[in-house]
Amino acid sequence: MSGALPSGAVVGWEMLSASRSVLDAGDYARLRGGQDRSEAARSLPDRQTNCRPLSAEPTGDGATCEYYAMTADRFDARSGDAYRLCFRKGTLVSLGTITP
Repeated sequence: MSGALPSGAVVGWEMLSASRSVLDAGDYARLRGGQDRSEAARSLPDRQTNCRPLSAEPTGDGATCEYYAMTADRFDARSGDAYRLCFRKGTLVSLGTITP
């Protein structure tokens, strides 16, 4: 019984954290390559997801990538999937989806 409370707290924290990293599908659909980072930021959630690809990021050209969850629902088929947005010098250069 004593382990239930900490376990519940961890699950609750993970759910709250995940919900703050979900990028709405409609907002994702409005993003376009070539967009300025500050313009894209208006549609992005407060934080990024902890889900990252197992393969290397496409950073050889100086791009940095950000990851946003598709859903916070642990029972959704897209749970763990993420949108990857890569920026170079303040410009969105690529966007796509990743699955673990």
